[in-house]
Amino acid sequence: MELWVVFTIAAAATQALRTAVQRRVTSTIGNLGASYIRFSYAFPIAWLFSLLYNNLAGATLPDLTATFWVWINLAALTQVIFTILLVQLFSHRSFAAAVAFSKTEVLQTAIFEALILRVVVTLQTGAAIALGVFATVLLSFAKASLKLANLRAAIFSRQVAIGLAAGAFLGFCTVCYGAALHSMIGGDVIGNAMYAAAIGTTIQAFCFGIYIFIVRREQFIASFLEWRKCSMAGVWAATTSICWFAGFALYSVAPVRAVGQIELLFSVGFSVIYFKERISRTEFAAIALLATSIIMVLLD
Repeated sequence: MELWVVFTIAAAATQALRTAVQRRVTSTIGNLGASYIRFSYAFPIAWLFSLLYNNLAGATLPDLTATFWVWINLAALTQVIFTILLVQLFSHRSFAAAVAFSKTEVLQTAIFEALILRVVVTLQTGAAIALGVFATVLLSFAKASLKLANLRAAIFSRQVAIGLAAGAFLGFCTVCYGAALHSMIGGDVIGNAMYAAAIGTTIQAFCFGIYIFIVRREQFIASFLEWRKCSMAGVWAATTSICWFAGFALYSVAPVRAVGQIELLFSVGFSVIYFKERISRTEFAAIALLATSIIMVLLD
């Protein structure tokens, strides 16, 4: 198994664990608070991982070019915007449909990567990405038990447009992270991934922290008061970022994100085991399609 695949699967698994922690604390600290802990608790841990790795492995830090700072800031800020857009959708009736269309992020990533980095996926990988997007959208609809009549109204809602915009911001941010990593001079893959993750999450914690402090100060405070429940989200979030970045450094971004959709399979597993949820036939079909799309990327 290629190293980028190992890092991608690790990123997907730890992301599912982070999401599970966020889901458990949402009722206590609110939607914005639960979103904020992925940054606020992650950045000091990411710095700790980076320092430990460099000291233990004897690695040297890379040189950071002006190009790196442009890309890393763009990536961090657009991911914050994505998070804000997604949280805004939580209170709307068309939330399920909107979130489903935010899952087009992988397809939009492939488009942005082709436009910005001039990296075009193969026909097989492109077909796999399209199949994976269809599967994730289908899975989102199935979990929300949307009926056809409701679906027609939801698709043409303002919230779905926001969902698509959220997917675009996440896709663009992913490509920016890839560009930032490739603009680092020197160092090694793991050390660079840790260093970039530490810098990126620091920017995000600062920017998102200002936003949540202004609009939901009580959730900002609660996210720190409940540190015992929230701290593990930081461990998983930091690990997730490092693994994603290592994958982006080793391979092109779109296939990495396509394989990374295995996170949805992990999430379904956690939902069944920890939250005692049942899986419908439609969800089984979506899972099978998603697994097929991932295998197609791996075999390309």
